[in-house]
Amino acid sequence: MTRIVVIICSLVLVNVVSFGVSANEPDASDLCQGYYANMATPPAAAQEWCDKGSYFSWQSTLPQNAAFEPLNIFHVCEGNPEDPAILLIHGYPTSSYDYAPLFERLRDDHYVCALDTPGYGFSDKPFDDFDYSIFDDAQLVDYYIREVVGMVDFTLVTHDKGASVGFALLQIYQDYDERPYTINHHVITNGNVYLPLAQLTVGQQALLNPLAGPLASSLLTGQQLATGIDEFFILPLSEDEIAAYASIFDYQDGTQVQHEIIKYLDERSVNENDWLRALSRSDIPTTIIWGEEDTVSPVAVADEVWANYLEDRASPASYWRIPCAHHYLQVDQPDLVIQILSISAEADSVSEIAGVDCAATRIHHNMGE
Repeated sequence: MTRIVVIICSLVLVNVVSFGVSANEPDASDLCQGYYANMATPPAAAQEWCDKGSYFSWQSTLPQNAAFEPLNIFHVCEGNPEDPAILLIHGYPTSSYDYAPLFERLRDDHYVCALDTPGYGFSDKPFDDFDYSIFDDAQLVDYYIREVVGMVDFTLVTHDKGASVGFALLQIYQDYDERPYTINHHVITNGNVYLPLAQLTVGQQALLNPLAGPLASSLLTGQQLATGIDEFFILPLSEDEIAAYASIFDYQDGTQVQHEIIKYLDERSVNENDWLRALSRSDIPTTIIWGEEDTVSPVAVADEVWANYLEDRASPASYWRIPCAHHYLQVDQPDLVIQILSISAEADSVSEIAGVDCAATRIHHNMGE
């Protein structure tokens, strides 16, 4: 039986596309491979990520999106499906590409998967009032687990906006009478999972404004967005790295939907209490991993969630901090993140992990009942 570790589609038949494969599939020239083929000097890292991936079709579950054609959803899986597997759910405004450093380190002894939700990465980015929704994303991930990659036994790992998708997925999971898969661990990394303590940037606030948001999106370029996220890494991104991120943001004019996809924060605000209550009653062992240098999702966010929803609940939970990591801890300190995942999966009693730049510390641990 395949065991899957998951980091973070309506009922339709899956049409999986691997580049250059068969007849009845979308033309690769319309997907990310064609996008880079038309560039004189495509960013090597982003093109390589595109080439690793495949596509499947997904019809939104929302009635207000019924008029839209099924979307092409990009995903990457590497490793042996018989090994413990990892699927990563990305955050805003980036994509599965955030997890390239983890894929590189995990694929030899894990099965690692990640997908881009609509509006992000190399997945379709529809305009014309398409309703981007956390709940729809959670239905997509549930479908992906069951029907696309056939995951049976896994751990859920999420980052940033992906944490909200993970919480909505948790509700779906808890509502099943007979669960079609088992989530054996739930890992939450830096994200605005408690909005009253979030420190949104000026740019995020502008995009959320109903009047200023569309204008801000229309003026935004991939280069500007990539340069803007640079401050959320411990080390400055190189020119090549910025070019890679910029090209992914620009795929299908993705910068122009930023005011739409950031509305997940409004949806989170409405549903936050329900999602956190679902976390507090979850029977899945849970681990928080937080980069301490984060300025947009400060450690106070993780402290709040731990103290009020995990510290005294019935099932086990742990809280780790990495002092030499910023918001994108999976890029800043991938080796420490992987070691924490390993320790968490094995319920190990280790409370400190030495790294090259700093030591990760487990500051809280709830053994459960």
